[in-house]
This record gives sequence, C-alpha cells and structure tokens, in this order.
Amino acid sequence: MKAFKKAAPTMGKEQFVRYAGVVGDFNPIHYDNDFAKSMRMPAVVGQGPLAMSVALDALIAEVGLDAIKGFSCRVTSPMFPDLDLEVVSEEDGTVNLMNGDKAVIMGKATPR
Repeated sequence: MKAFKKAAPTMGKEQFVRYAGVVGDFNPIHYDNDFAKSMRMPAVVGQGPLAMSVALDALIAEVGLDAIKGFSCRVTSPMFPDLDLEVVSEEDGTVNLMNGDKAVIMGKATPR
C-alpha cells in the first residue's frame, strides 16, 4: 500500500445530520448538543461509519479502488464537529483517521 498523509474534509454537525438522514440513524447524540452534553460529550458525535468513509475515501483517492481487496477498522475515539482531521496511511496497509495524535479510526487495508 502507498504511504501518505492527507488532510480530511471537515465534518461538521450538518454532515452528521445529513448522514443520519441517509442511513436512518436518528440517535440524538448525532444532532442534539444538549443531549450529547447530557451523555458527557462536549458536542454532538459523528457516526462511526461516516468516519470510516472519510478514511476509506482518502485511501481510494490515493491508490484507486482496484488496488484494495478489503478494509476493516474500528472506532477508537469520537469524531466531534469541525476537527482538523488527517488520514495517515502506511506501506503495511495501516490507515488511520487522526485528530492530532489521537486516532479516531484505526484501520487496515488489504491490497489486491
């Protein structure tokens, strides 16, 4: 796999709400700040699959869809609105969505 670092698009509350509408995930933690704060979060939280899509989109843009056989990941920290996220890929297939030094998504791509 190709090693790279790439700034990810900014994901804000609007993207969280739009994604919720597309996938039918109407958990208020994704759109209601008061509810999120009652759950001890500083703000609404983006959906895990949305964060995964951000990382995977960056990987596909860099190496092409035909170069990827599979992709698996896990959410390791919340994705809050308007973070400066970066996708970091290593030659061993590791693909992480990073918020500074903290991973939001830790993934592994399997090459073809």
